Amino acid sequence: MTIYSYCRTSELESSLEQDELDAILEPEMLAIQTYCLRQSWFMTETLKDSNCNWHHEFDRRESGKRLMSLLLPGDVLLCSKLERICSSSHEVIKLLQKLREKSVQLHIVELGGDITDVELSVNFANVTELFSALEKRKSAERIKGVKRRQRKKGRYLGGSRPFGYMVHENGRLIENAMEQKVLCRIMELKKQGKSLRAISGEVSTPIMPISFKTVQRLLQRHAQQI
Repeated sequence: MTIYSYCRTSELESSLEQDELDAILEPEMLAIQTYCLRQSWFMTETLKDSNCNWHHEFDRRESGKRLMSLLLPGDVLLCSKLERICSSSHEVIKLLQKLREKSVQLHIVELGGDITDVELSVNFANVTELFSALEKRKSAERIKGVKRRQRKKGRYLGGSRPFGYMVHENGRLIENAMEQKVLCRIMELKKQGKSLRAISGEVSTPIMPISFKTVQRLLQRHAQQI
């Protein structure tokens, strides 16, 4: 019997900083290791698929396809969560049928056992709830993905306009020459050791009053340039 663990990460998860992604995945890996200890199992290999489109089914992913060719009767496939291997109840049904035909078990830690076992009492209300939550997450990830791509293209996505920029008619942020000049002056005065109120008093004009709070916010935002 060979024990394989499997995990897939979504496109948005794969775009996170490594420490952010680790904060998500490390507790899940710990849960898998604890599960193995309880079963007195030794995990042979961990396979991952990264940057996955939610529509790509398990056996269409690179590691998923490899696993399907490696799995032999009596082997165990182990995942922390159902969403780490399947994206819909329809996909779960198809995968379970394939694994049963191979006499391979699929253990999902959050569901507490082998879901290929027809005698296992799985709380299907819980499964429905899991996929309902996953649908909301997929929708949120799609929106975040669109915003991330638009932001990379320099598009303004609403909210407070950054000081030093203005919104072009094409929707992109472009430099505002007057505000950029003020911003540079604020940086220079800060390097000279001036206080926030002193900087505010020096850069403010009747046309463009700059409060010390605004000076503080700008200095925090551009701290690396000081």
